[in-house]
Order: sequence, then C-alpha cells, then structure tokens
Amino acid sequence: MTATASFALIGVAGANDGSESDSSRESYQILEGTDHETTVYRTTASADGPTVVVVGGMHGNEVGGYEAASAIAEWDIDAGTLVTIPRANAEAVELGTRSGDDGIDLNRQFPQGQEPTTDVARAIWNVLENHDPDIVIDLHESIGIYAGGPVDGVGQAIFHSDGAETATDADQAADTVSQNLVDEPALEFTTDTFAGPETEPSGLLVHKAARDLDAQSFLIETLSRGPALETRVQWHTRLVTDLVEEGLFEAETTPEDSSDETADGSSDETAGDADDSSDETTGAGSDGSSDETANDSDDEVIEQCPAGDA
Repeated sequence: MTATASFALIGVAGANDGSESDSSRESYQILEGTDHETTVYRTTASADGPTVVVVGGMHGNEVGGYEAASAIAEWDIDAGTLVTIPRANAEAVELGTRSGDDGIDLNRQFPQGQEPTTDVARAIWNVLENHDPDIVIDLHESIGIYAGGPVDGVGQAIFHSDGAETATDADQAADTVSQNLVDEPALEFTTDTFAGPETEPSGLLVHKAARDLDAQSFLIETLSRGPALETRVQWHTRLVTDLVEEGLFEAETTPEDSSDETADGSSDETAGDADDSSDETTGAGSDGSSDETANDSDDEVIEQCPAGDA
C-alpha cells in the first residue's frame, strides 16, 4: 500500500447534481442486531485508484461530523473506492451524547499494535483492515478553538500523521477552506501533527490507522459552538474534498453545492440535533444527561489535542 494521496485520486460529483458516474454503491451493517448496529457505505469506481475511509459519529454529540460523513457517503466517484461509516458510535449518536450507555470513549479503544478493546472498536477496525485504506479521515467537533494546547479546545484544526506530503496536504486544505469559506479570522483552520506513540492521548482510530496500516491519516475538528450546523458540515465536506484531491469537484459541482443540498434536505432533523447537542454540552439539556455530557465535552478538549503535555 502507498501512503501517498497525490496520484489520480477520487473524483467526486455531487450525489444530486444529475451527473452520471461509472461507479457502484452498496451498504452493509456491522454489529447487526445490537444497540451499536450501524451502516457502512462503499462506493467503487471502475477506474483504479486509492481507497479512502471517512468516519463520523465516533462521539454522538459531534453532529457536524456525522452529518458531513452522511453527505460524503452519497458522493459519486470516478476512481478508487470510498468507504464511509457516518455513525460509527450509533448508540451515542442516538442518545446525543459523547459516549454510549457504557460511558466508554470509543476513540480511546484503538491501541497501536494491539487488538481494539471493545466490540464496537473491533468492528470498526475490521472495516479498515478489510479495505486496507490509503487515506483515513475522522470527522470530529470541539467546544473550543485549538491554539497549540488543550486548554481551550481543539476546534478549527486538522491533525495529521507524519510525512512532508501529508503535512502539505493538510496545510493546503486548511488554507483553501479558510480563504474561501471562513468569514472570521478567529475561525480560520490550523494544522498540527498527531501525538507521538508514547504520548497521551492514545488509542485514537487515526493513530492506529497511520501506524498499523501505514495510511495517510487526518482528524478534522470543527468548532461546535457558534457556527451554524450547515456551515460546519460545509467545512467538513470541503476539507475532505481537498484532502483526497486538490480541485476534486468540477466547477459546476462545488462542495458548497453538495453541503447545501444536504443541509436543505435534512434541515429539520439536523437543526434539532444541533440544538440538542448545544444544550447538552452547555449543561442545559432537558433529558437528564446534561452533567454527563458536559463532562464528556470537557474530556474532548484533552483527547483530541496532539500536544505532548495534553
């Protein structure tokens, strides 16, 4: 496998733009018959290309990530294979909380060089192993903006695996989205590398993908408080586009078009999710889980930050 993303990658067209693509789409369930049952989507083009895996919903209160992954699952491609797990932590997504009923942080259960530690983590990892991806992208949200440390948050950042080309890809994606889709300078995206193998946080999916599968890996964090859900979904989808291939979309089918369609098509549901997520993280939820969710969100700030002192 190669860890390079610069070859003729996936060409993506908006799922609803009326264009034709020589690709096939299928889906299947993992953890079927359990509270954690969730869907894996796979789109395969007739032309050779890399395999890209996009994951959302590792944390159930990070709505922008799983809504964006759901939109990406509908993309048509011109080459390679696109695999998406939009709601990886389905129980937590259903509850609208960071973790499921067991209170286990799913994105800590992927130790390097070892088997994942829970049934859900093992099922997700099996998907990655079976597809042997060249690129893995995990979509998240944070309650604060990343400023080089975990104190305030890790939002508006792309964290990435080692390698000069990987760093360049992340920098270019961050610059493109910041210049074209971000109105406030304080919300411009930044980049940083993953924490080292012996440094906390540990057990993240993208860390294991990079080190055990030699995949080019990225973790994207948008700010969950303040920007509208539609905007956060748009940021996620455009960043993914730029990470898998610069100028991937044709001029008439931009990421903005794709995300707008998704937002319009699910405005009632996603608006409700956004309100629920915001209330829970601020301790104003009405479902009795506000304290737990607020604590989970505080943990998020530490978990995702690659800084050595996190």
